[in-house]
Amino acid sequence: MSGLQAATEVRSTPMEPSAGLAPEGDALQLAQRYRRLLDAVQDCAVFELDAHGAIVAWPEPARRLFGYSAAEIAGSHVSRLHRPEDVAAGVPQHWLETAARNGQARDEGWRVRRDGSLLRASCEMRRIDAADLPDGAPGAGFIVSCRDTTVQQAAADHARLADDKLRLLAENLPCTAVCELDLDGTIRSWNAGARVLAGHTAQEAAGQPLAWLYTPQDVAAGRPRAALEAARACGQWTGEERLARKDGSVVRCATRMVLVRDAAGCPEGLLWTARDLSDALRLETLDAGNRRLQSFLAILAHELRNPLAPVRNALEAIVLAADTGPRVRRCAEIIDRQLRQIERLVNDLLDVGRVTAGKMKMELTPTSYNDVVSTCLEAIRPTLEAAGQQLVVALPEVTPYVRADAARLGQVLLNLLSNAAKYTPRGGTVSVRVSVEPARVITAVSDTGRGLEPSALDRIFNLFAQEGDAGSRSGLGVGLALAKAIVEAHGGAIQADSAGVGKGSTFTVILPRATARAPEPASPPPGKAPRRRVLVVDDNADSADSMAELLTLLGHNAQAAHSGQQAIGVGLAFRPDCVLLDLQMPDMSGYEVLAVLREHFRGRAVQFLALSGRGTAEDQRRSRLAGFHAHLTKPLSIEALSRALAEPVPASPAGPAPHKER
Repeated sequence: MSGLQAATEVRSTPMEPSAGLAPEGDALQLAQRYRRLLDAVQDCAVFELDAHGAIVAWPEPARRLFGYSAAEIAGSHVSRLHRPEDVAAGVPQHWLETAARNGQARDEGWRVRRDGSLLRASCEMRRIDAADLPDGAPGAGFIVSCRDTTVQQAAADHARLADDKLRLLAENLPCTAVCELDLDGTIRSWNAGARVLAGHTAQEAAGQPLAWLYTPQDVAAGRPRAALEAARACGQWTGEERLARKDGSVVRCATRMVLVRDAAGCPEGLLWTARDLSDALRLETLDAGNRRLQSFLAILAHELRNPLAPVRNALEAIVLAADTGPRVRRCAEIIDRQLRQIERLVNDLLDVGRVTAGKMKMELTPTSYNDVVSTCLEAIRPTLEAAGQQLVVALPEVTPYVRADAARLGQVLLNLLSNAAKYTPRGGTVSVRVSVEPARVITAVSDTGRGLEPSALDRIFNLFAQEGDAGSRSGLGVGLALAKAIVEAHGGAIQADSAGVGKGSTFTVILPRATARAPEPASPPPGKAPRRRVLVVDDNADSADSMAELLTLLGHNAQAAHSGQQAIGVGLAFRPDCVLLDLQMPDMSGYEVLAVLREHFRGRAVQFLALSGRGTAEDQRRSRLAGFHAHLTKPLSIEALSRALAEPVPASPAGPAPHKER
């Protein structure tokens, strides 16, 4: 055989005759049998080279693997199957030389098909020595076998990439330790999170038992051993553990252990993770403290408002009394100013809780800014006059509009004006200047007071921050922090400026402008409130009696009751058309009294007004659902009381009594 005819055959040493082949069988039949065996091989090509590397035999599997026919490839050098860069690097030649020298050589790499596509192949070249050939056979050469490993290599690359990704993820999990353990708990790997969490390096941790990470007390109690046994038995385990750091400190962690199995499903190790709970525990503690603070402030405000209510009532009664002398009126004015200051402090305390909890609510609507400023100026004017201070005001002729909660915005401006008055000496000047830009409204509240150090200009907006030495400090240090929170909730900003100590201060409020709202139809001026029969119910006798006295001076017929049971008895005899009802009383709550009186007054027009030291939105919602017509907060101003009494009296329903809320 020679030429292309030889290219379809495989040279071989004589074999012992098999059971299906007679000893005297023809050599051609034996060669054909070998060829059929080779042709049945899949994903593996076996072909023959001469001593110089030229292809001299090319069976069918080689054609299937590389795409070349025997006629196309016969006589070509084996380097034709390599990539050009590998040929340039001498890879095929080095392979041939190694096989010629050592008798065999392996090569793992890329090969090129006829269509130019690449395949990954595991190849082996074996030398054929002349002594191994039958007589008359061509000279020595090489047998090459190539097995296609493209799929296996891709799978291996994918697995390695996935492993690298998982390792990279484990290395970069913040504040999370990830360790591989043997089944007995010996540490095999140690990520960066573990180094940060425990303080040990990977070299220090390798080979250590899991118990090495626990406190001596927990090791003695058998906690790491129990965790390992649970993970091996159940496949996973979770818990909260105390782990000992290298520096001796202890950290509380959420730990998890998962059993890892091999492809056959046999356990081969454990994956252990630990996450530092310190921040979560701190946040939980802060949140619990914040809830306690809000509860405390709500109770404090209620307890402060209760005694303030009779003081406000008595003060209003003094002012309304016709026989009050000038000296008493001056004293009443002093009490009024100080009482308003206390009321502002109580409101600020409540707002501190709302700000820290992120629950301060705003109802932003287009608002005339000049009206807000003017209202605040009228409120602060008596304080400035009493201190002998001059007020300078510059407002734009045409009022700008801002999207604002008028009450909250007024709280900011009144706070700034109160501070200006407080820190300005007698005879000084407080000025308010409002300027309008295309997109902004800018308000500057300035004074000629003691001023601020440059280092204090940002710090004064922090909660409970106060400036000056201990002897000159006053207030709670919450007003400016609340002002900042309110202004920023309006989409604005507030800033402080001062030329230095003794040179006054300027606080600037910047708010975005808004389009003016459509003019509302003018409502007729409210007429004089009709004479009412008012039952005042409050377990604080001073509060109930002073309110009844004030109502009498306003021209109403009022009677006081000092408990829920007394209110029911007095109400049946007095037959009021308005009940001013405290919500928190020791014998009966205001809600319980409401249910009884509504049942007794069924079909009559009786107005029920809730009176409480609590005035949150939730408090108002609850009283409204219970059936109260309005919710009034202590201490009650005479203006708010008069507005409530001027409302038309609704008729009591004739149907079943409303649901009794407890």
